[in-house]
Amino acid sequence: MKKSKTVYADLHTHSTASDGMLTPEQLVEKACSIGLGVIGITDHDSIDGVKAGVAAGDRLGVRVVPGIELSCGWEGRDSSVHVLGLFVNPESSALAELLDAQRKSRYTRAHRILDLLGQQGFDMAELAQSFADSPDKVLGRPHLARYLESRGYVKDFQEAFDKYLLRGRPAYVPKDHVEPETGIEIIHAAGGIAVLAHPGLIPDWDRVWSKIQNMPWDGIETYYSEHSNSDVRRFRAVVESHNWISTGGSDYHGDYGKHIDRLGQAGLSQEQFGELLEKCAARGVSFF
Repeated sequence: MKKSKTVYADLHTHSTASDGMLTPEQLVEKACSIGLGVIGITDHDSIDGVKAGVAAGDRLGVRVVPGIELSCGWEGRDSSVHVLGLFVNPESSALAELLDAQRKSRYTRAHRILDLLGQQGFDMAELAQSFADSPDKVLGRPHLARYLESRGYVKDFQEAFDKYLLRGRPAYVPKDHVEPETGIEIIHAAGGIAVLAHPGLIPDWDRVWSKIQNMPWDGIETYYSEHSNSDVRRFRAVVESHNWISTGGSDYHGDYGKHIDRLGQAGLSQEQFGELLEKCAARGVSFF
């Protein structure tokens, strides 16, 4: 397995603290094995993997950027706008308060989805028990889709969404939204930079951009594993016009589906990472 020759820092990955398949320690070990110098652990709405990841990084000589990916949105919007927080202080009280509120909301929503899937005739007892045993763990739709696939209830991950988990399907439950501006504010309160994640995946980009462009962003995830060359050029131009920061990452979740061999396939070169640190320092953000 080889990473891209130019990638030194992959600043967007997920561990078992959210919907990734590797523990934080395993994730850092894998980063080390492919020669990455820096990895950002940016779990969905969770910082629970950061401490273990940093400890593993110290042991293995990999610098671990404490991060988070906040799921944000607004009333009437089905899909989330994801806000990456990088260099956040995992001990931040403001971040802890937001995540506690989100955790309670997700817990209620997850139980409702489990109930609805049970009403479809699926035996969800094993997953429900696992969830009950670890109430602090994020149980999102990707977990549910993988479970349905593993039990043979659907042919693959995508079918689980298409038939049961998307809006208008039998097990869809809308979620409470955190406004993007609130997410940015909390990340700043936690000492980090707030970056718009994978904008090339936003299908109604022009409409979304008109709503969010004047928010106090620090940057855009310009270099992303599913961005085309034209996407990179477009978002790099946006960054330059606003004097923002370009970040990059693979969005690795584990070796399954489209994520196989994805770690280190997108991110920043060592020179680009150095430039990022300089721009962060100018904003009063440090890599502690």
